[in-house]
Amino acid sequence: MKTKFVFITVLVLFMIAAPLLAVSAYDPTTNAIYAQVAEPFVGTSVRLLGMGGAGLGVRGYYDSFLINPANIVKSGFKFSAPAVTITAYNPQAILESGAIDDFLEGTDSSMLSGAQKFLGTIDTGYGDVLTTDVSTSLSIGSLGLALQAQERLMSYKTGSDSLSTNLIAQVTAAATAGLGFRIGIVPDAVSIDVGVTAQAIYKGFYEAQSASTITAMMSDSSSDPATEFTNNTPIVAGYALPISAGVNLNLPVGLTVSAAAKNFNGNYTMTTYTSLNDWAQEVLGERLVTDSTDNPTNILEDAWTIESDWRLDAGLTWAPNIGSLIRPTLAVDVVDVMAMEGLQGDDLKRAFFEQTRLGASVRLLGLVDVRAGLSQGYRAIGVGLDVLVIHVDAAYYSIEYGENIGDKPIDAVSLRFSLFSR
Repeated sequence: MKTKFVFITVLVLFMIAAPLLAVSAYDPTTNAIYAQVAEPFVGTSVRLLGMGGAGLGVRGYYDSFLINPANIVKSGFKFSAPAVTITAYNPQAILESGAIDDFLEGTDSSMLSGAQKFLGTIDTGYGDVLTTDVSTSLSIGSLGLALQAQERLMSYKTGSDSLSTNLIAQVTAAATAGLGFRIGIVPDAVSIDVGVTAQAIYKGFYEAQSASTITAMMSDSSSDPATEFTNNTPIVAGYALPISAGVNLNLPVGLTVSAAAKNFNGNYTMTTYTSLNDWAQEVLGERLVTDSTDNPTNILEDAWTIESDWRLDAGLTWAPNIGSLIRPTLAVDVVDVMAMEGLQGDDLKRAFFEQTRLGASVRLLGLVDVRAGLSQGYRAIGVGLDVLVIHVDAAYYSIEYGENIGDKPIDAVSLRFSLFSR
């Protein structure tokens, strides 16, 4: 009798715990293909990338408060709409492969050839292929608002064969509100700026598409990729409500010491849908297109969680006011300071080098910004040009996707076009 009671108890506990222990097929903690979808959302800042990723305490730009909430304090009136940014990764290899020429030719055979050449440029491990950002922002005094949308095409390749490539398409929308205030310490000399931002983020990503699937779509004239991605490809979508806070210690001669704690409460609550069409039915109440599919349910997996950690960044910025003709800025940032906790000796030195960003910018005649920087030892260059209400920014840089510096650097070029405030 006692044995039977124990058996029934264990069975009941298992039935209760089994749903709680269920793991999503798209969970980045258990499926390596989707590791990059767990990264916190960060809009592409061409200005920052041109300075090697440094600029935690650099103020005066439309996206300054998105990088450090304390930068919103006394930022005045700024309005940028629309701002469009395009980032292409591995551009040198793609140009040398001839893939673009094949795509421009436009025939079925050239499209297939272009797809094969393009997939051949993707290296083993993680990477990015293309990112497009669209944003608008408004700041009044010490209040800031921003709307951002980003399309990101990521890659994960398991071996040297191009057929082992997987592509993951992700779309993210974010609304951000920021507020700050200043605490005077020494009049006109020392002050502290404190700011906080709250975000509402919604993102979705498609099930990974293998190289063989992509090649088949290109080679099969009867196949319609739009139909496949709308009706037959699972999509994962969900939301997060992260909060970030920042502080600037403003010192004489243009020195600023900054710290920003980012992405508190950044975990995503996700749902897996059988297709984009079914997502629209479930979320919007109406299908995007009429199809013959009669699914008993539109949801493959109900609410599950993607964990996204918070981080603490620190920086030192020097922006002396020496007139309007030439305005130099120097910045040194250390990202994810807490990751170095407990490290000693060579490990600490290596981590500090990997997480340090150095950047410099010089604004000439109020019209041109010339930028340069170092990120993990990789050089970055950038330029900004203002013509009336039109603003153009460009940057060329490298990002490390491997576990250690030098494992897998990927070069990238970013272009940003915007109107009104820079």
